[in-house]
Amino acid sequence: MANLAASDVLTGIAFVFGSGSVLVTIYTETIVSDTMARLRFTSLLLSGLSSAYSLLALTAERYWFIVHGMTYVNNVTNDKCKVVIAIGWLWSVLLAMLPNFGWYCAYSVEDGCLSLGGGLPHGYVAAVLVFIFIPMTAIILLNTLVFWCLWKHMNAIAAQEAAVGSQPSINRKSAITIVLITVVFLVGWLPFSVRMAMLIKDDDIITRMLGFIILNSAINPVIYGLRLSEVRGSVARLFVNSSGNAVLAMN
Repeated sequence: MANLAASDVLTGIAFVFGSGSVLVTIYTETIVSDTMARLRFTSLLLSGLSSAYSLLALTAERYWFIVHGMTYVNNVTNDKCKVVIAIGWLWSVLLAMLPNFGWYCAYSVEDGCLSLGGGLPHGYVAAVLVFIFIPMTAIILLNTLVFWCLWKHMNAIAAQEAAVGSQPSINRKSAITIVLITVVFLVGWLPFSVRMAMLIKDDDIITRMLGFIILNSAINPVIYGLRLSEVRGSVARLFVNSSGNAVLAMN
């Protein structure tokens, strides 16, 4: 969850960087250089790829915990999780940085090239979209398997909870939380990805899709806060007075 939150923070940084560079070009009445355009697109793409693979890792962890709970402790360790997170970020950085390493069009207005990002060849756009749609598809599939498992065992789980007087299953709650985050992610990034897949050359149309991306990262913290008492408690502690005598409980 913290890894996914880091991706949301990166999206905010990319938005500030992109908006700031646009304002500078407007007030100075200058033209954005191809290098700056590529850097802006790199920051945006990195936030999208990292969000996709972070959400995939989180969904896979919940899938293993709920569907294969008996082998979870032995197969899902902290070290393995760190390796998966590191691989996801390294792969995202590599894909996002390729235009800065030479994979771009000599002229952004030539055929077979999008002017977005200082001139992106269609081959690069296709490669990036493949590695965005793959985690999207995997996330949807894993969530479907999780809810199928919970649906099959819902009555047995509810009977056990009623017998011992426990709270509703944390497994179901965490699964629903991840589904909500997944839906918000798809709403945020799918329109942009589809527009890119259509190879639309109108930058204004693609730019409008960026609003959904910013909305995605803005809504995620709200979902964390509403669904997870640990997050609410941690945020509350930020406002505890310096003496540390007051403790706020937000459950």
